[in-house]
Order: sequence, then C-alpha cells, then structure tokens
Amino acid sequence: MRRSPAGLLLIVAGVLIALAVSTWWFQRVAFSPSSDSNKTLSILGDEDIRSEIATIVAGADAAQLSQSPTQLKEFIEGIAQLPDGAALMSEFVGNAHARLIGDREATVEITAAEQVTIVRDERVGELAVITLPVEEVGSLSFIDSGAKWLSLASLALGIILLVAGLVLNAERGEFTFALGVTMATLAGLLVLLGYLVPLAGLPALSDDTWMGVFPRLANHDRNLTLALAIGALIIGAVATFGTNDRRRRRQTSTPMSAGRYRVDRSWSR
Repeated sequence: MRRSPAGLLLIVAGVLIALAVSTWWFQRVAFSPSSDSNKTLSILGDEDIRSEIATIVAGADAAQLSQSPTQLKEFIEGIAQLPDGAALMSEFVGNAHARLIGDREATVEITAAEQVTIVRDERVGELAVITLPVEEVGSLSFIDSGAKWLSLASLALGIILLVAGLVLNAERGEFTFALGVTMATLAGLLVLLGYLVPLAGLPALSDDTWMGVFPRLANHDRNLTLALAIGALIIGAVATFGTNDRRRRRQTSTPMSAGRYRVDRSWSR
C-alpha cells in the first residue's frame, strides 16, 4: 500500500522519537553515576574492580593493623560482595564512575573515615587519604555528550514532523501503522543501546580496569530494559496487525466497486 506524504512523515517522526527515547535510556544505564548501594553492589561484582580496590586499601592499611596485605585484601573483597559492605563503598565507587566518563575532575579518594568502615578498625582513622588510580577515558566523554545532543535533536525533529503529519490529515490507518513502526523500532533500539552497547561495545574502547563498570550496569538494568522492549514490541504488534485486520475487513465488506451498481440511462437520451 502506498503511503501518503502525511503517513511517511508520521513514520519518520516515530523513528526519530524512538531514537530519542532509546538514547536517553542508554545514558541512564551507562552514564548516570550514582551512590545507590544496589548499583555499587553490581559494579563490585566485577572481579578486577573489586580486586583493585581491595589491593590498594590493604596495601595502605595492613601495616597499621599488623596484618598481611593478602589477608586484609581477602577480607575487604569479602566485604565488597555484601550489600552492607557495598553501601560503605558507594560514595567513592560512584565518584570513580563519574571520573571515568569525564563528569568529575577531582581525583577519587577513600577518606580515613571510609577506611575505618571498610576494614572495621578505628586504628586506620589517622591514616592518609587513599587515591584510586581512575582516569578519564576521553572517548566516553565524547559518547556521553554526543548521546545527549542526539537525544535532544531527534526528539525535537520528531515532534516537528509529527505535528506536520497530523496537520496534513493522515488517515487513521496510517497513524496506527506509524505507531507500530515506532514501537518496533523502540524495542530494537532499547535492546541495542540499553543493553548490548554497554555490555560489549563500551568496554572495547579501553583496557582500563574500570571499564568493567559498563557490563555490570547493563546487567543491573537488564530485566527492566528487556521488559520495556517487550512491552514496546507488543504495542507495536497490536497496532500494526490491528490496522491490517481492519483494512482486510473493510475490503471484504465491499468486494465490488460501487460503480457496478450505477444505472445506465444513456438509452433514454
């Protein structure tokens, strides 16, 4: 079936709006540093990140506690895998994420008070601040900024084209078909940008230990991302197949052209 200009505008508008929403979701998943303890627990599920934190803290505090660095490291790693332990580390883990993506200029520090809560011993309360070796990865800052502007630009252009399509009086069937295309596109982009790119795409940009943040965050929000994608796909399928079904019913109810019922009165002239 050929689409009218209004119908084509609605389809393009829907795709742009789907891109805007999915890009926003991508930023929410991968580029939103947080001190939320649940996110911190997910991040500390990365063995390399957890080991780096434990190694640095143990190296700084072990002598003060008269313990071997290896023994203290094992203790800290065990703490980091518990919800309450992750909550104790949530502040500097969130700061490390922010510095990695270029949202923070200051170095990432573990204060003496945080060291006390981590090793469970007040004897380290007078020790110096520990600095985590987390550096900005420039490509991440570029991607974050680009995703923000892409989301805003595609949303603005999508709304303009949507209004234009509505003003041109697209048929009801064209509107529902465009809705179906929009939802199907949204479902695919949510899975791609909200899960696959943080899971495998972003970590490939650098071999920095802290790049393991992104797969952990992708898996943290995986169920919600997939639920949103499935919901969008269902809405898209209902809109598309519902439109096709109504069109078939109309065609079935009027199988012959109305012109066949015209009376030829030329004989009376």
